[in-house]
Amino acid sequence: MQAATSSAALAFAGCSSRARSADPGQPTPTEGAPGTRTVIPGLSNDATATTSPPIPPAPTPTPLPAGSTSRRLLEGSASATGLSIRHSGVRGPAVMVLGGVHGNEPGGWLAADQVAAWQPTSGSLIVLPRANVQAIAGFVRTTDEIGDLNRFYPGNLDSPFLMERMAALILDICREFGVSVLLDMHESWGFFVEHPDPSTAALGQTVTPGAGARSLALAKDIVARTNAAIGGSREELLLRDGAAFRRPDSTPPSGQGNRGRSSLSAGGHVPGLTPILVEMGQEDQQIARRTELHLSVARTLLELVGVV
Repeated sequence: MQAATSSAALAFAGCSSRARSADPGQPTPTEGAPGTRTVIPGLSNDATATTSPPIPPAPTPTPLPAGSTSRRLLEGSASATGLSIRHSGVRGPAVMVLGGVHGNEPGGWLAADQVAAWQPTSGSLIVLPRANVQAIAGFVRTTDEIGDLNRFYPGNLDSPFLMERMAALILDICREFGVSVLLDMHESWGFFVEHPDPSTAALGQTVTPGAGARSLALAKDIVARTNAAIGGSREELLLRDGAAFRRPDSTPPSGQGNRGRSSLSAGGHVPGLTPILVEMGQEDQQIARRTELHLSVARTLLELVGVV
C-alpha cells in the first residue's frame, strides 16, 4: 500500500493493573454511543485538524536483503517467545511492534499476531507478538516472579526477573536494526474520555507519544487519521500527555514495588527511536473490536512512515 504524505512520514503508560479479562470469542459489537471528547492541554485531539509542521527526517538504515526470519527470545526459559523479522530489501525505516506485554490485554497480542504476517514494502517490520507468554497463558497481567515488562525499561540482561531481561532484549533489537518507531499495544479497563483522572485503570482509547517532536508529530497524525475513519463514535482515540510515564534516567533500578519506566522511555536509550504506546478500552468494547482498532492504528502508523 502506498504511504500517505504527512509530517509523520517526514518525521520519520502504562496499562491498568485492574484491567478486566475478556472472552476472546466475543463477537464484534456495534459502535458505542457518542461521548464527550477530552482535550489534553497542549495537544490536539481534533481529527479534522491539520497535521503538525514538517520536521527533519530521521535517518533510515541501509536496507537488508529482502526476506523473513524468526528468533526465539529468552530461549531455555519458561518465557521463551518468538520474534518475527521481515525485510523489504528497499530503503526505509524499521518499525518494531509489541503485543502481549500484559497477558490480560488480548486485543494487543491478537492484533500483533496478525501484524507479524504483514509484508513491508520498504524498510523492515519487526514484531514481538506475545512478549509475556507466561502471563498470556494464565490470562493475567503478569506475575511477581517474572515482573512487569512495562515497568522495567531499559532492562538488565542479568536480572532475576525475566521481563527485565526482555526489556533489555527489546532495546538491543531496536539498536541492531536501527528501529525508528516502537509501537507498544495495550489495553486498559475504562475509557479515558469518561474517566479523566490519573488512574492507569482508565487510559483506554489513548495514544501516548514518548518525548520529542517526532513522537508527538507521529502520534498526532495517528489520532487524526484513525479518528477520521472511526467517524465520531465513542471509540475515538485521544492524544494523551505521557509525561508521568517517561521516567528520567535517574529513576532507581526497577524491582518489586517500584513502577520503574515504561516503553515510553525507550527513546532515551536508543538514538533516533520514537516510542508510541496505544491503549484500547475494555469497558463495553469487545475483543474483536479492540483487536480491529489496534490493527487500524498499526496500519495507519506503518503507512505514515512508509513501511506498508
